[in-house]
Amino acid sequence: MEVARTPGATLFPVLHEVLGGARHGVPGRWRSTVESALPASADVIRPLFAPGHGWLPDVLALTGDVRATRMETVLSQLREVGPDDLAAEVTGQFGDAVPRSWQRVLDDPARFLAAYHEVADAAWRRLEPLWARADALLGKETERVGSAVVSRNLGAVLAGLSPRVRYVDGALELPQCAREVFELAGRRLVLVPVVSGTAASMHSFDRDDVVWFSYPLPGLKRLGPPERQPAREDGLAQLLGPVRAGVLRSLQPSATVSELARTLNTGVSTITYHCEYLKAAGLLQRERYGREVRQRLTGRGAALMELLTRPAG
Repeated sequence: MEVARTPGATLFPVLHEVLGGARHGVPGRWRSTVESALPASADVIRPLFAPGHGWLPDVLALTGDVRATRMETVLSQLREVGPDDLAAEVTGQFGDAVPRSWQRVLDDPARFLAAYHEVADAAWRRLEPLWARADALLGKETERVGSAVVSRNLGAVLAGLSPRVRYVDGALELPQCAREVFELAGRRLVLVPVVSGTAASMHSFDRDDVVWFSYPLPGLKRLGPPERQPAREDGLAQLLGPVRAGVLRSLQPSATVSELARTLNTGVSTITYHCEYLKAAGLLQRERYGREVRQRLTGRGAALMELLTRPAG
């Protein structure tokens, strides 16, 4: 058994509650802090968070690697998912009976993935200070579980993890498992304390090496609300979103998609999607130099940059 610090498992219940109205016990201040930071692209992914959607690939649940301790790693894994990979996983799950919400994803998986990454990144920037403040509590929880294992008192720990989890006669009863029975079968059990919802709970029995489930971190309420961040007057980002604003600011004088991806620390597919939007809006244009294609501001784009980035007054 082990305790894993998994930031993706902390972020996902917040997104689920903010975008879909699920009830994971996320305190109102934390929820509103994240909600105020979401870009317009949140509307692209919102339908999948609506009530009644029980399946989601692990990488979209931000738990593709339950032992990933840094959100940068989680977001990198998300960036690496190709549109074809996502489409194959969806059709493999549903066959010919793809639900309407997932069909929208299949119609343009690249757009969906770009939007998902942008939303997850924006939301985590607001939750990250809370995660940092929870470091000591996470350490204490690891010690608590370790001591219980050594003293052979693990049953008491498992019985008190969450009001939604029961431990009876050597078996864990988890929410949303109906009457299915799963055996560890030699796999390692991983406990994942969550630093967000006081009623959050996720689990996975599909992996060959581990079985994991999440539960609210003990003492979570003592952390208080997220620290207020100073407001930034950034009209360009407010209008276009942080990624598209970053693209325009990086086009002085011009750049390739690969250069933009490196500058903004974002996947090439994500940058390509946003460049298509900016091109359609008449804010950038493409110019070919031999085998190289560079993005350059149009006059309209330069004028918008000047309007929204110059000091007020």
